[in-house]
Amino acid sequence: MCATSLSYFFLDLLIKKIKSKINISDYLIYVLLATVCDVMPLRKLNRLIALNALKNFDITKNLPLNTLFKLNEKKNKININDLGYLIGPILNAGGRLGMSQYATELLSSNNDLVVNDRSKSLIKLNDKRKEIEDLILEEIDFKKIEKENKDIIIYYNPNINEGLIGIIAARLKDYFNKPSFVITASNELLKGSARSIYNYNIGRVIKNSLDQKLILNGGGHNMAAGFTLDKVNLKDFENYILEDFLKSNISNENIFSYESEVSSLALNQDFYEDLKKLEPFGTGNPVPTFMLRDLRIIKTIVLNNKHISVVLKSKTGHSIKSISFNSINTKIGEHLINYKDNLNIIGQINENIWNNKKTLQLTIRDLIL
Repeated sequence: MCATSLSYFFLDLLIKKIKSKINISDYLIYVLLATVCDVMPLRKLNRLIALNALKNFDITKNLPLNTLFKLNEKKNKININDLGYLIGPILNAGGRLGMSQYATELLSSNNDLVVNDRSKSLIKLNDKRKEIEDLILEEIDFKKIEKENKDIIIYYNPNINEGLIGIIAARLKDYFNKPSFVITASNELLKGSARSIYNYNIGRVIKNSLDQKLILNGGGHNMAAGFTLDKVNLKDFENYILEDFLKSNISNENIFSYESEVSSLALNQDFYEDLKKLEPFGTGNPVPTFMLRDLRIIKTIVLNNKHISVVLKSKTGHSIKSISFNSINTKIGEHLINYKDNLNIIGQINENIWNNKKTLQLTIRDLIL
């Protein structure tokens, strides 16, 4: 559980003890926001928090979040993806770029003018963060990292803004499907952030590194961690991490696993409604992933020079609208644009909302040729 959850339960007990009339349940959405952004598993008590927060939250009664929704032209009922991919990054953007007070001022104000001003400022900072992030990713030699073929990605660049190292680590982890560490210079020291795959406890190895005095401080959990170290210890730290992964005997075939093989006809509303009963999805309860066989690429469109929209067709003639995110200049992107033969797709069934119209689409995670 994250610290916000523990703080919430403490305050709940305190309110009951002093017989206050404060209704702390109005703030449960912030507990869920912290849980999602801190990559906590959405299982057990965290799952109950998620179900209750999403069910009972009325965004129209929350000025800060409602303002962010309106400015981003969102009209749907708030969900986990909104918290993890929209609200969270916007609120964090200030802290990443030296204006951390903006989020505090936004969330603690009841003044329409202040909330509107800080919301717009944070959205601009988040757009700037995205631009900087893209520039950093362009500088990374992905092909070199691929050729090195190490079990763990450890990327050091002293010029990366330390507020962005966690995001870059997440991008590398998603791209290579391997635990990823990103390290940058921070005054006279080095600061690092790490993101992991489901079967390697990165918090444990950071704790052990601290015990071995390879790092000065650090902490985390299964999926994410942060740490500080002296530059002279960088190589020893890297070797220790690689050796630890080897000793763990973890099989990492660098492919996305899937729950089962399904027909292209599975992309229907009834099946999707059944999948939704497993929500909320997130860390520890991922979106179900399926394999679809013998599909042919009919049409591809590049979106924002980053994503690829794809129309696939099955042997039975069924058309499937698909999307592959952040796949330009990747192997998946190259195949989606150029491959002519039938292929198998590993992906997730999602709902796409465009101009208030809902359609089902397949989010492509991997290809099997």
